[in-house]
Amino acid sequence: MYEFLFPEDFLLGTAHSAFQSEGAWDRDGKSMSMMDHFSVAYAGKPVPSSLKGKKVRYVSQDTPEQGCFFYDNYEAYIEDMARTGQNTFRMSLSWPRIIPTGHGEVNQKAIDHYNKVIDLLLSKGITPLVDLCHWDVPQCLYEEDGAFKSDKFPEWFEAYARVCFAAFGDRVKLWSTFNEACVSINGGYMKASFPPYEASLQGGLKAVINTAVAHHRAVRAYREMGFDGQIGAVMVIVPIIPGTFDPADIGAARRMAMYRYDLYMGPFAEGKFSEEWLDECPAYRAALPADYKERLQEYYAPMDFVGLNYYHCDRTSYNPNNDLGANFVENFYAAPGQKFGTYPQGLMDVVWYAWTRYQLPIYITENGLGYDDQHDEELDCNDDNRITYLREHLRMVIRCIRMGLPVKGYYYWNDADCFEQQSGYSGRFGLTWVDKDTGRRRWKKSRYYFSDICKSRMVN
Repeated sequence: MYEFLFPEDFLLGTAHSAFQSEGAWDRDGKSMSMMDHFSVAYAGKPVPSSLKGKKVRYVSQDTPEQGCFFYDNYEAYIEDMARTGQNTFRMSLSWPRIIPTGHGEVNQKAIDHYNKVIDLLLSKGITPLVDLCHWDVPQCLYEEDGAFKSDKFPEWFEAYARVCFAAFGDRVKLWSTFNEACVSINGGYMKASFPPYEASLQGGLKAVINTAVAHHRAVRAYREMGFDGQIGAVMVIVPIIPGTFDPADIGAARRMAMYRYDLYMGPFAEGKFSEEWLDECPAYRAALPADYKERLQEYYAPMDFVGLNYYHCDRTSYNPNNDLGANFVENFYAAPGQKFGTYPQGLMDVVWYAWTRYQLPIYITENGLGYDDQHDEELDCNDDNRITYLREHLRMVIRCIRMGLPVKGYYYWNDADCFEQQSGYSGRFGLTWVDKDTGRRRWKKSRYYFSDICKSRMVN
């Protein structure tokens, strides 16, 4: 009988981000992040957008003041993690909480808070994987010089990273620089679908380069400071299915896959863009700064691992009328009431691709099922579909390991229902149900199931 067993040293836990879960966005010296700014200033309103001639996105009516109350209740959340039996937790630090002005004076209250969180996790036998930046760049840096677009961004980020390494590096042994730069930059600076809602190919590619340089400077700083842990970055990865078997659609799917993953992974992992992709997308090559190769190589430093955030697949067909020569078409795996259509087989596809292309150890840093809020606690908590989701995806992780792929850990997104950028509290991903007004918590059926897996180290 085939047994779905995890290796003894495999990390198995949950994840969240500071912006989405902490709440307390305006307390104890914290300034606004770009996410805070757009969520609060434009709640329920049209967002100013540079994408002319297109309908602008509306932001949720909800605002992130509470998150899931993690800032005030981290002890209770960590106690739940210990009861679950998980041996790891992925979290992020809030840049605008630690350095409210973006660069300059450090907020000691923030350092004290994160020290308490990290120490408590370690005391419970829970290994923290810490993201330096999970989308929440200080809004003041955007107002000062465009944030990711600014040539000063790598310097700002390195200085912030050094503060974090000095404060927590003696205990935190797994670090990620950026979470899902693809979302922040493709959506925020190229397609006007995510804060700050800009649409400029040239500006977006400049932001890609600045972010990659910032990543490398942080990696170098970590090693220069003498720490013995590992540092990488977290990428979103999506398997792209051709609309048909027509060669044009197959080429479009390949370009879209590189746009969503390799456009970032190449500069982060290798210090260069894919020449194949640039050859097929000449508009992107033409929009790159003249010195992009030199800038990417100047600070290049190899990273230790890559985190893959995997949720769903997409389907793409050839379109000769845009810069990519591709556009999304109807997805075979859409599901009513869910944030994403589920496709467990795709997890093996993306792990295989990431390993064969870049040869880096892999953590599945996000994987989760989001359902529309049922406005009924019993319905939300009796989440059998999430149990099925967990079982099938975790079986796929074990199949990857059995095939010899170096998957070192899995993090379910997310530990508890919290604030989702642009959709607020309308969708629930968590293993723990949270009342968004009071903070009252309740384990969902899926958390009990996940707890059985964590304790037995196997999937039934």
